Amino acid sequence: MTDQPYSNRILELADKWISGSITEPEKQELFAWYARFDDQELLLAPEYEPVIQVLKQEMLAVIRQRIAADTSPPAKQEPRRTGRIAWLRVAAAAVFIGAVATGTIFFASRKMRVQAVADQKAAPSSTDKQPGSNKAVLTLADGSNIALDSAHTGRLTQQGNAQVLKLADGRLGYKVLEGNSPKAVTYNILSTPKGGQYGLTLPDGSQVWLNAASSIRYPTAFTGADREVEITGEAYLEIAKNPSMPFRVHTVNHLGDADPMTIEVLGTHFNVNAYSDEDAVRTTLLEGSVKIKKGDKSGLLRPGQQAQLQPTGEFRWIPDVDVEQVTAWKNGVFEFDGEELPVIMRQIARWYDVEVEYEGKVPTEPFTGRVSRNTSLSGVLKILKLSDIEVTINNNKIIVRS
Repeated sequence: MTDQPYSNRILELADKWISGSITEPEKQELFAWYARFDDQELLLAPEYEPVIQVLKQEMLAVIRQRIAADTSPPAKQEPRRTGRIAWLRVAAAAVFIGAVATGTIFFASRKMRVQAVADQKAAPSSTDKQPGSNKAVLTLADGSNIALDSAHTGRLTQQGNAQVLKLADGRLGYKVLEGNSPKAVTYNILSTPKGGQYGLTLPDGSQVWLNAASSIRYPTAFTGADREVEITGEAYLEIAKNPSMPFRVHTVNHLGDADPMTIEVLGTHFNVNAYSDEDAVRTTLLEGSVKIKKGDKSGLLRPGQQAQLQPTGEFRWIPDVDVEQVTAWKNGVFEFDGEELPVIMRQIARWYDVEVEYEGKVPTEPFTGRVSRNTSLSGVLKILKLSDIEVTINNNKIIVRS
């Protein structure tokens, strides 16, 4: 179903159905549409954004009420016809819930025109790329590697005073052995490739989520007066509280000097983006407080604030950011708000393990949208095609023409 005006009509009918103002002929139109609905494509015009919000917030409850009402037919109504209508209501409800409530809608804004496309359901072509997945490599103290995506669940090895475990939920974890005589501190490195992500429970119970093309270096047991780790790429951390042992995150500096930026915390939730190809190192605080330090420059972050370390070595302090957007990757979503195309394409390149090449002028118009990270590459790129940007996939390369 590719005709946008008709798609608008269906959303209009959905709005009427929710509000209870739909007529019987309109019901039949909606049911007829569902009978031939192609769920690979659903285009929505901007004036229906309020409808989408209603669907997200109220549709499940409303659908249950209406299905209950429709399954109690008038006495003179034919049972077979009633059953068909009730089934169609359930099926149509599934379509709308699946297309809207799952968060797979993406709004691409260019030249004041907003459209959306639902998550791709079609089988990918031979040139398509599937999304990334949970995969990472653990580098042990002796330099040997363990591929975690193919490793068995349970005990993997022992490092120093700790057992290394692949937990039942797939995360990597450590169990510090009690009663053993202390050994020298050993360090492990957890690294994700492009197209990979992974979760880690540190020896102190702190939780770490690594985005694609990222790494964290950490001791297999925290001893001494503080806890310190090193991070490249992007990570979301929830730090276990321990006032007597402060936690410090060092970002491997992409600015070319020997003085890394340090994030000092006691117990807090925050996201750090330190990719070498981004224009700043961004630390975003969700809960608690952290101190950001670089050389002789420092400052405190409060929840909802972001610190941006510029290439000049200066900090830029952002007082109010959308923390849900910043951490959307952790929840399986790409989310952008007024981002330029190169910013979006860098995230796509990391997650799908592809290169990006531009032919012609690089578009600078802002894009705003949201799409599931479980979508195939062709499904994500369809968004750009809707915005008059020509995008093709050639082996492991995305070619953007405008």
